[in-house]
Amino acid sequence: MFRVVSAAVFCLLASLVVSPVASSDELADQLIPMQAWIHDPVISSVSVSPDGNRLAALTLVDVNDAPKITVWDTRDLSKAPVTFAPKSTKALLVGWLSNDRLFVVGRQKFDFRIGGRVTRWFRDRAYIVDAEGERFREILSNKESIGVSLFDRLPNHEDKILVSVTNTEFAEDIYEVNLKNFLSKRVFRGATGESFFGDHEGTVRGRSKIVGRGDEARIEFAYRNPNTNEWEEHHALYAGEREGMQPVGFDPDGRTVYMVDNTGRDLSVIRPYDLLTRQLGEPVFDEGAVEATTVLQSNQPEDFGQIIGYAGQGVGPYREYISDEWARIQRRIDEALPPENFNTISSISRDFSVAVVNSSGPREPSAYFLFVNGEQLISLGRSFPFLEPDKLAEMRFVRYESRDGLEIPGYLTVPNVGEPPYPTVVVPHGGPWARDSLRFDLWAQFLANRGYLVMQPQYRGSMGWGQELWRAGDREWGGAMQDDKDDGARWLVEEGLADPDRLAIFGYSYGGYAAMAAIVRPDTPYQCAISGAGLSELRYFDKVTFEGNFGREFQNPTIAGLSPLDVARNASIPIYVFHGDRDQRVPIEQSRKFVSALKRAGKDVKYEEIVDLWHSFPWFPQHHLAILSSVEEYLAESCGPGGL
Repeated sequence: MFRVVSAAVFCLLASLVVSPVASSDELADQLIPMQAWIHDPVISSVSVSPDGNRLAALTLVDVNDAPKITVWDTRDLSKAPVTFAPKSTKALLVGWLSNDRLFVVGRQKFDFRIGGRVTRWFRDRAYIVDAEGERFREILSNKESIGVSLFDRLPNHEDKILVSVTNTEFAEDIYEVNLKNFLSKRVFRGATGESFFGDHEGTVRGRSKIVGRGDEARIEFAYRNPNTNEWEEHHALYAGEREGMQPVGFDPDGRTVYMVDNTGRDLSVIRPYDLLTRQLGEPVFDEGAVEATTVLQSNQPEDFGQIIGYAGQGVGPYREYISDEWARIQRRIDEALPPENFNTISSISRDFSVAVVNSSGPREPSAYFLFVNGEQLISLGRSFPFLEPDKLAEMRFVRYESRDGLEIPGYLTVPNVGEPPYPTVVVPHGGPWARDSLRFDLWAQFLANRGYLVMQPQYRGSMGWGQELWRAGDREWGGAMQDDKDDGARWLVEEGLADPDRLAIFGYSYGGYAAMAAIVRPDTPYQCAISGAGLSELRYFDKVTFEGNFGREFQNPTIAGLSPLDVARNASIPIYVFHGDRDQRVPIEQSRKFVSALKRAGKDVKYEEIVDLWHSFPWFPQHHLAILSSVEEYLAESCGPGGL
C-alpha cells in the first residue's frame, strides 16, 4: 500500500515546483503553492467490497489527468492495483454494488432545450462496471435525463439495485436494475415536486408531494400501511408555517418512522412516529445545542436496519451511537486520530473485519484509513497531501453581538504567521438558508495561508442554528442580514484582531449578493469586495420563488430589501465580480447587469466570466485555479490603495 500511495504522491510533487512570492520571510516559509490547492483529490470515494476482499477508490496520479478508478486486493496490498476510467465522462464517484461489480458516476457537459431556450448544463452518467474495469455498461441514460444516481444498493439482494433518474423536467423516476442481465424496469414514476424514500431494504414506503395554493400550500407525506401496503396520507409541512416533521428513517419493525421535528422548538429533535396509531412519540434525540439531522442505521446482517445512533450539527458535525459495539469501534478510531478531526466509518465489510475510515477537520480536508479487525489502522492517503496540517490555520468558533443585540455565531480562521491586527476578509456563506461548520473550508484556509484573518459570520437567515436566527433574516436582505456581517468586522476591530484599514468582503452565491450590497451601502467598513455568482436584483429571486405554489408561501415572503443593481451609482469601494458561464442557479446576467451599471457610473470594477463553471461544488481544477489566483491577486494589488 505504501508503494502505491507514494507513487501517486511523487508524480504530483513533480508538478508542484513553484517560486512563491511573499511579503515576508515568515509568510514565504508557510506559503503553500497554488497547485496544492486546486488539483482533484489524490484519493477519494473509498469503499470496501461487502466481503472485504477488495478496496476501490478514485485516485490521481498526475494533476493533468482525470481521476482513475483504482481497485486493490485487501488480502495482499503489495500487489499492483487495477486502474481504469470511463471514456466520455470524468469520474466523480465509485462504490461497490456487490463483491465484483462497481457503480460509477461520471460528469460531462450537456446542453438541452427547455421552454425554447438552450440551457448550458452538465449531466451525470452512471455505469455498472466489473471489478477489473473490462466492461462499462451505462445504465438508464438518454437525451431526456440530466442525472442518474444510486437510490439503494439493496445489500440483501446482490442481483439487483435501485436507481434514480432525473429528467429535464426535474422529475424523479425509480428503476430496478438487474445486475446479471442489466435489464431495468421502472418501479415508480415521479412528477415535478414529488419525491420517494425507501426503508432499509430498499422498499419504497414513503413519498412527498407538493400540493395546494396560498395558505394551503404544503408538502404532504404519505406512507404505505404496514398491514395493507396501501398508500395513506399522514402529515403535512405547511409552507407558511415553516415548521413540522419530516421522515429520516424507517425502523425494521415496519411501523415506526423516525422524524426530524422542529414544531414549536428552536432546534430540531428526532421523534418516533407510529404509522398504525398515528402517534408521535417523545424525542429520542434531543441534544440541547445540536440541530438533529438524521438517524444512523446498521448495514450489518445480524442487525440490518436497526437504529444504531443519531447525527446532527452543533458547532461542528455531531454523532452519537446508542449501539455499544458501534460506540466501541468509534472510540478506538477517535483515540488513534487527531482529536480535532471528525472520523466516520464510510464503508465496512459484512463481517466487520475491514472498514474504511474518513477523517476530516478544520486542518484536514480528508484522509482515509483502513481499519482492520477492529485493531489496526492503516493509512491509505490524504486527498490533498501538500496541504500540510501544521501549515494550515486554526479555526475557532466565536459569538458576537449585533447592533440590535442579537447574538451571532461565527467562525474565525486565524493565520499562522504575523501578529494582530491582521488584514481581514469577511466570507459570508451562500444560501442564505445554509450554514458553515467547524470543518475544512478551502477558501478560508487558502486566505489564511496568505496571511489574512477570515471571519465566516452565521448571519440571521442562516439555517441549522435554530428558528430564531433563521427567521430573523426575513425581509432583511441588505438590511439587518448585512449589518450582521459588518458588525462582525467591527467586532474584530474592537477585539484588536482586525486592522480597520485592511478589511474586505468575499462571498459566493448569496455571499456574492452580500459583497455587492457591501459596496453600495453607506459607511461600509470594507476597502473592497469580491462577488462570485451574486444576485444583483431581488426581483429575479422573487420571481423564481413565486413561480411554484410552495416556494411562493415558503421562501418568497422572506425576500425583500436592497437590490444592489438599483443603487449601483452609490458604490464607494472597488469590487471584483466573477461568474461561471454554465451557472443555471444564478444566471450570469445578474453579474453582467451589475457590472454594466457600475461601469456606466464610472465605478472601479473588475469582471471575469469563467469558462464552463457551474454553480456548486465539485468543481474541476481549472475552475479553482481561475478563482483562487484572481482572488489572491485582487486582494494583494487592487483592494483599496496599495492592496489589502
